[in-house]
Amino acid sequence: MRISTWEEALSNYIITKRHEPFEYGVNDCCLFAAGAVEAITGEDPMPEFRGKYDSLKTSLKAIQDIGAGTLEATMDGKFPEVAIGHAQRGDLAFFNDSVGVVVGGFAYFVSDDGLERINRSFWGKCWSVGRG
Repeated sequence: MRISTWEEALSNYIITKRHEPFEYGVNDCCLFAAGAVEAITGEDPMPEFRGKYDSLKTSLKAIQDIGAGTLEATMDGKFPEVAIGHAQRGDLAFFNDSVGVVVGGFAYFVSDDGLERINRSFWGKCWSVGRG
């Protein structure tokens, strides 16, 4: 479930990450999304991945060894899917094999320059976070 101060916690988290560039094992889509979920719920949904990879090659190995084979399947195992049109602030979105955080009609995804906004019309899937 979401903590009572989740909106402020999520906003503060996004502010701290907005200019932080993509880095495997530090600030990639998986760990960015996990940090957002932790801000919202108080629980880290991906502790088993922390410290386990530092490159594309080792991240793919971690998804195979620790996760469910793909990032999408791993997220499917951790969060209930929600229709894209029903995704709300704090939920997670899937775009271009990456996970981002929904903040309204767009979601934030990690890029080389910090956070990038991707409009809802481009998402392929969404997951609900702490809403039920």
